[in-house]
Order: sequence, then C-alpha cells, then structure tokens
Amino acid sequence: MQINNINRRDFVKSVGVGAAGISIGGLLEPANAARAAVPDRPAPGKKPNVMIIFCDQLRNFALGCYGNKFVNTPNIDRLARNGFLFGQGISNSPVCTPARSNLMSGQYSRTCAGSRTNEMSAVPGDKNFGRNDRMKFKDPTIAEEFRKLGYKTAQIGKWHIDTRPSLLGFDESLIRDGVFTNGSFSKNEGTPYPVPGFTTDHEITSAKEFISSNKNSEKPFFLYYNIMSPHMPILDVPYKYSHMYNPKEAPLRENVWKNGVLPSDEQWFQIYMWAGAQNKKDYQPVTGKASPDFTLRELTALYYGSVTWVDDTVGEILKSLEENGLEDNTLIVFSSDHGDLLGSQHLWNKGHLYEEAIQIPMIYSWPGKIRLGSNRKQVASLIDVMPTLLDLCGGTVPGAVQGQSLAPVLYGKKDRLEQDYTFIETPHREMGIRTPAHLYGMLMNGEDTAIEDDRYQFYDLQEDPYELNNLAKTGKEPALAAGFREKLIKWDKETPRLKGIQYKPWNP
Repeated sequence: MQINNINRRDFVKSVGVGAAGISIGGLLEPANAARAAVPDRPAPGKKPNVMIIFCDQLRNFALGCYGNKFVNTPNIDRLARNGFLFGQGISNSPVCTPARSNLMSGQYSRTCAGSRTNEMSAVPGDKNFGRNDRMKFKDPTIAEEFRKLGYKTAQIGKWHIDTRPSLLGFDESLIRDGVFTNGSFSKNEGTPYPVPGFTTDHEITSAKEFISSNKNSEKPFFLYYNIMSPHMPILDVPYKYSHMYNPKEAPLRENVWKNGVLPSDEQWFQIYMWAGAQNKKDYQPVTGKASPDFTLRELTALYYGSVTWVDDTVGEILKSLEENGLEDNTLIVFSSDHGDLLGSQHLWNKGHLYEEAIQIPMIYSWPGKIRLGSNRKQVASLIDVMPTLLDLCGGTVPGAVQGQSLAPVLYGKKDRLEQDYTFIETPHREMGIRTPAHLYGMLMNGEDTAIEDDRYQFYDLQEDPYELNNLAKTGKEPALAAGFREKLIKWDKETPRLKGIQYKPWNP
C-alpha cells in the first residue's frame, strides 16, 4: 500500500489535538538535521552505554515535541530535538504488564507471556518480582542479549513483569512497591525497605549513583530506568505539579464530547486521583471524593502536571549523564508502556484499541551516530526496541524476536521499511493492525481460539484522527479494509501463543 506524503493540513489532523495545542515545529526535522552518511554498525570497541527511559501511561499527545503547546516538557523536547522522533510510536499492548513484556522480549504478549492482561503470578513474598521460572519468556530477552555483549545490566523503578529480573538477564535491580508517597524498595529482589517522601526521588538518586559509579568502568552499562508517572494517583505528587495548570485553559481532545457532553464518572475520578494511596494507613488524602465542581478539565490539568513531573525527572537523568561526561556515548530510548484514554470515547484509563491508549512517545538519541529529525511514515512499536538497540550496538538479533530493527531509518538509509505497520492486542479481546494512516481491529472470542468479529473497527486516521467514524460496518474503502483484514487474520494464525502453562488471555 502506498502512503502519500502528509502535508501540513493532514499532519495537523493526524496529530489529533486542537489548534490551541499544536506545535508543528515539534515534529518537523531541524534545519541542520544530520543527513550525512552514518555508519551501518558501530566501530569495534566503541560500544555505547544504553538507557531505556520508560514511563507509565504517557500518551504522546501530552508532549511538546509531539505538538502539545500547553504542557511544559522542555527536557523531553530537547531529547527529541537532539535525537530522532517517531511520530507513529505505538504500544503493542496498551496495558502495563503485557507492554513491558513486549519491550523485554521483542515479542507480542501472546507469545512471550500468554496473557494480554496485568497477570502477575502469586508467588508468596514476591508479589512484585514475578515468577521464579522461565515458563514465560522462553526466548532470550533484551537484558540477556546485552549481557552477552559485555554490558552491565540494571533495572530501576517499576517492574510489573511476570518473571523476576534476575532470571531475565539483570545483574542488578531496584524494584519499587507502592505508588509515590512513602513507598518501599527491594534491592536485588531482597527484603523491602521503606523510603520516606516520594519514591521518584529515591529512583532518581539511585540512577545518578549508578551512572556515576559506572562512568569509568571497562564495561558499558544497559540501564532500564522506569518512571511511574503520569500513572495514577495523579494527586499523590509534589504540590507544585498538582497546581501547575489552570483547568479552564487545559485543552481537551475533540473525542471527549458526546452530544456536547463531557464524560463524568465519580468512581474513575477517585481512581485517577487516589488509586493505591487511599488505603494506606499512614497516608490520608484531603478528600476521598471529587468535589461537585470537579470535571474532566480538572482531571486533565492534574494529568498534565504529572507529565511535567516526568519531564523534570528526565531532565535530572540527562543532567547526570552530562555531569559524568557520558551524554555523547549513551544511546537513549524514551518511551512508555501505553497511553491514557482520559475521557476520550467516554472511556477511561487504558486497554482499548483507540489512539489515546496506543499512541506513545518513541524517541531515540545517540549524538553523532544517528540522524536528527522525525518520521511519520514508519510505525515504531515496543517490540521493535530490542532488535533496534541490538542492531545499533553491533549485536545479533535472536531469531525468536518478532519486532524489526529500525536502524535503517535511524541511519537515514530509509524513510520506511517494507513492513511499516505493527499489530496490537488488548485485554478486551481486541486485536488490530496499525499502519501510518489506518487502524483496523477485530474481536476475538472469550477462549482466544477464534475471531468473533472481523469487522470490528476501521478508522482512516488522516481523515478521522479522533476516530469518530467507524468505517468497519459501512462498506467504505473495501479494498483497504480487505487488505488489512487479510494481514490481521494471517498474523493471528502465524503468531504463536505461549504453551506449557495456564493463563487468562483476557480481562473478565
């Protein structure tokens, strides 16, 4: 399928925020974009440090570099400006555990973990670590492959993967338990210890110490650094972020209205504000309920405050690399497990086959080694991170990996790969194909054995960026629909499901 170049008008539509929230320059390539020839592989003995900065529930619509002029994200914007931004960053599984499993394995969640839900095995005393075996993740992980390349491997922050990190290739780990205030941590899967104040501060300090202590090591490092924000609870944050943005000025996406009415749900408002914090004996929220005047605008302003907290955290990490002289020899990927519906389609949280849930940031930075700029012609998904990083660092991509290396795009050799699309699975029995311009979805049966509805969703994202007109039942664009349907059915048949253990494929 031939996708024409997107002009300025179509690009504005495809970004999907109102005119008040658009910054076209954020996604255009800089005038001095490095288009000179760059090496296909790194020079021998010059392996870079590698860092994955991974957020939780951050949709790319909330970042300045992705077109949002309202939210302050100068550090992430600088990372994008000095790196390469994929405008079509997509989560293969818009829910925490499966998405993190995608990243760790380079595989779809049905293959590496089985379940498309937040399934964590009940291991006594180890509820945050996951399984004690390799019944899941039967193939090599990204950490294992970097360890083979001579890297020191470490994890910091949220884990939420159903196998303990020491079994997946990490030499060190620091796993958080709890949300943001007065949480605890387990170092190298040991006994949890409490941390006063905000857990994010402890993670920042730990990351800085790791960077500093390894700056002169003969071994390069691979650091998987997790930032839990802007995941709820978005009121359990430092005061300045919860009061940073005026709700009356916060732009909303066009698909939050139905017949002119904004969505409102007291239970979901409370979950967003206090989830995981309201039951702590030593932490009582100011109020357990939203005020009568609390609306989606207030909720969106709080979410944006958490996004700026993410940006400040990223700034601290980038500053640490600079202070230790590692900024030029560190390959960074900045991304997120999934987005946040935040009232779009009158839905909340994540897990659905809609743009707000599946669109994520996908930024690569490696000064002087990859080209600068941006790209909207190639979908870049979570399963592509592992093969891309291994390719860039001179490693071998395992045959079991289902993603593809984006190195040809990052090196400026191509603007689009032969496969410019990816596939998506959700915990609500949905599976879809996302191309640069379209989203096509089907519905599976409850047993995950057959397709129940092969004409479930079909959106032309250039003409309908807010997904207000489902073409699946209309018969419009029949040739395109048939092509997507064929690809998706073929993928479902050929992509193996995990065998050997029992798991729940879907949410109840």
